[in-house]
Amino acid sequence: MKKILLFISLILVMACKNKSKKEETKENKITTVVTDDYELIKSSELKGLLIVFPGGGSTSKETKEEFKIIEKATEKGISVLLMNFNRHLWIEKKDSEQLTKLITETIEKYHLKTENIFIGGISIGGTIALTLSNYLIETNTTINPKGVFVVDSPIDLFALYQSSQKDILRKDFSVERLAEPKWIINYFEKEFGGKDSLLLNIQKVSPFTLKTRNVNNIKNLKSKKIRFYTEPDTLWWKKTRETDFESTNAYTLQKTNEVLKNKHWKNIKLIQTNDKGYRTTGEKKPHSWSIVDTDDLINWILE
Repeated sequence: MKKILLFISLILVMACKNKSKKEETKENKITTVVTDDYELIKSSELKGLLIVFPGGGSTSKETKEEFKIIEKATEKGISVLLMNFNRHLWIEKKDSEQLTKLITETIEKYHLKTENIFIGGISIGGTIALTLSNYLIETNTTINPKGVFVVDSPIDLFALYQSSQKDILRKDFSVERLAEPKWIINYFEKEFGGKDSLLLNIQKVSPFTLKTRNVNNIKNLKSKKIRFYTEPDTLWWKKTRETDFESTNAYTLQKTNEVLKNKHWKNIKLIQTNDKGYRTTGEKKPHSWSIVDTDDLINWILE
């Protein structure tokens, strides 16, 4: 009889433990919110928030299609905020103020946590991510990003101007190929003044300027986790765009990484890929979200 009672007691204890485990398990609910300014994919676990800026002219829709991180991130408890802010080669104080207000209101409205925020972007989106993150820290906002990443971004605006000047001297370029560098030169000279003042003025908004080793616009990120993603496919750029390596974002990111390491930035990492750059259509293009290893990025966020 005692053995039977002991056996029943053990069964009851195990049943209670299993019941307790079931009660402690919470379902990770995914909620999607779409507005004109962004698309939020919220994980109820709230282990982190990833804010992503698109490339020029792209929207959250294109980001979602090309950047295969949404499902993996939300499964791990990371909410993703895909921004539609997409038509700025750089941002100034008023832009940073407006973006800060928008993101802060979104965080408050949807009860997102701010302890583990990462900000990133592709192309000009990465340039914006760097400048905005520096502003958020500098102004002591409630949003204090732990890390920033850029994907093949033109973070040196003066270098972009210089490469455009080189392009317009090319006699073998078509009218279509010359349209972009001509536009950049005219736009930059209009915004930053003539050639004598352009370098001085462009440094007020450019995240980095290789010519002068100026890192003033990202100085508040020195202790943060930084990643530069790029695919230095020199053959593709030469064949497709007739662009020398020194005029690519990959070159600029390499040089920026060197300068920052020499300035004792300890948490910066340059990630260079090989034959990873493809669009979802199968088109080969090193200037693509696909160069980012999403599993590795998620682990980096959750470290």
